[in-house]
Amino acid sequence: MNNFKNSLLPVIDSDSNILILGSLPSDKSIEKSEYYGNKTNQFWNIITLIFDNEKIIFKNYDEKLKYLHEHHIALWDVYSSAIRKGSLDNNIQNGKFNDIIGILKRYPNITKIVTNGRASQKGFEKYLKVNNFHFNYYYVPSSSSLNASLKLNEKVTMWKEVII
Repeated sequence: MNNFKNSLLPVIDSDSNILILGSLPSDKSIEKSEYYGNKTNQFWNIITLIFDNEKIIFKNYDEKLKYLHEHHIALWDVYSSAIRKGSLDNNIQNGKFNDIIGILKRYPNITKIVTNGRASQKGFEKYLKVNNFHFNYYYVPSSSSLNASLKLNEKVTMWKEVII
């Protein structure tokens, strides 16, 4: 895979009221055209543990999207494109921002933005500053399995405090 990466289209609808922002999809997610498509990423386990107190095994990506819709959650990324060798957020260079202000105008039910990990938090803060825009947001620790400083149950607790 080359080093120029593009974000995926947002997963959002008029019922969404929480927007979870990642930084830029991993190579595996880009390859599959699925958010959090790397099996080692804990995102889907975190989300289902928040709402159902158990891990749900989805048959396919459409089931995952239906689950997000049922819980009024939208997904997108801070960056629309960037140069990045591999999938590590630390390798993101020359990131171009997605039009987050535009999507907030198009979907006014979004009342909460959650940044998934430090890279998305720092990128979103830069986006807000560059655009002279203010929007309260919440940080949650990265769902990446590379974020090994916290156990899954600790991540779930922290995410739940923000999402619920």
